[in-house]
Amino acid sequence: MFHQRKFKQVLVLLCALVATSGADSEVKNTLCDVFLQDVNYLTLNCSRRNIETVPNKWPEQIDNIANEGGHVLITFFNNSISTVTQLPEIPGNRIAISFKSNAIIEIEDDAFRNIQRLVYLDLSNNRISGEVLRSEIFQGPYNDGVYSSIALETLNLGYNEIHSLDRYLFQYTPNLTRLYLNNNPIEILDHVTVLALSSAVNLEVLDLANVDIDSIPLDAFRGLMNLQQIDLSGNKFVNVPESLSLVGSTLQYLTFNNNPIVELNDDSFVGLTNLVQLEVGENDFLEEVKRSTFTPLKNLRVLHLCHNPNLRYISHNAFRGMKEKWTLKEVYLDDNNLSELSTDLMPWSKLEILGMTGNNWLCNCDLANIITKQEAGAKFKPGEIPYCAAPMKFSGTFITNITLTFCPTFDSTYATKKGFSISNLRPKHILWSIFGVAMIVCAGMLIGLLVNAMKAFYNKNIRSQPIRYINLHSDSSFA
Repeated sequence: MFHQRKFKQVLVLLCALVATSGADSEVKNTLCDVFLQDVNYLTLNCSRRNIETVPNKWPEQIDNIANEGGHVLITFFNNSISTVTQLPEIPGNRIAISFKSNAIIEIEDDAFRNIQRLVYLDLSNNRISGEVLRSEIFQGPYNDGVYSSIALETLNLGYNEIHSLDRYLFQYTPNLTRLYLNNNPIEILDHVTVLALSSAVNLEVLDLANVDIDSIPLDAFRGLMNLQQIDLSGNKFVNVPESLSLVGSTLQYLTFNNNPIVELNDDSFVGLTNLVQLEVGENDFLEEVKRSTFTPLKNLRVLHLCHNPNLRYISHNAFRGMKEKWTLKEVYLDDNNLSELSTDLMPWSKLEILGMTGNNWLCNCDLANIITKQEAGAKFKPGEIPYCAAPMKFSGTFITNITLTFCPTFDSTYATKKGFSISNLRPKHILWSIFGVAMIVCAGMLIGLLVNAMKAFYNKNIRSQPIRYINLHSDSSFA
């Protein structure tokens, strides 16, 4: 699961709180509504007002916000704005602005020049192309011959028409930590896009979901030594990108859903030693998880391996090398095509949460051992207990209801081996031994006589006589 941005969560919670506060905190404006919780928290709601241009003046209530420590949220969600012009100055220390779901095709230079304390900007779900995005958009005030930076931390560019990024796009946003490029027709991370990404050296969160890429150049992550979360879902990867190993020392959350991978193997997660949470789901072609797949993930806490309709096999050595120092607390294997699991796949009793619903479980002795003897049955969430699919007599039964009583048991004890001595022999043993030797000797003699008789008969009657040669001149019978 891809973790949400902390600041955004705070803003959403703030909006919910102020919206339910008393009537005294709400002041109406002709275009927008101003919600003032106190002097430090203000929301300007300009959503769904059919606004076509950015206002050149804010409601006077905004001036009441304290200059230091004030939080301001301004939302133009779902309007008809096509061009973002330069915004008026806004007091406050942390400012968030949303232009989500408009018709933006152009952003003027210096658009945010007057809002140096802008920390959150949502430009998602518009018609913005890569050519529109320029570093000049984010320029701060011009002082002493240079443009200063702005405080931008979160930039959401999802659901636009971006194919490529300008290499200098993040020149004036040194504090950028969260970048969302999801659902853009990028297709290829070209050279200038790679340069742009690698220049955002403080990035912690990068969303590249549904951008139709099938590879990531190594240089794309070079220098991103703070990257902690990445979403690569909905792309065309047939393997987990090797380039992820460059950020393996910092990467903690990886989402890799809905890609055409067929298998996971010992090369899939090489170098990702600090990964805490891994999500691999909705991969329609994924069939098996091979030996040592998860071995590199020394600090993994949560594994989501769910909703893979053709996943039928997980090697019993998939977690090879991890069992001695087990870190996993939550494992979710829901909605795959699994029927069996090895009893030694993992130390089941060390889990805190286990999900196994939506599979075709064969309730055999191995599964009974996992559920009962290894206590996996106590790890299911309430209401999420899986069913048996086979054999027929257990079909539809909760797997927690099967027991080891129907499984065969084997005697594991061994009889003590006794030493041999002459005293162990009995007269009958000696007699039978002599008789056996005599029979062997007699049989040998008979076979020898028979062989000799056959050879004599052959030499006398069957073997051809040698040809005799005579000298015609010396034989008188021919004289």
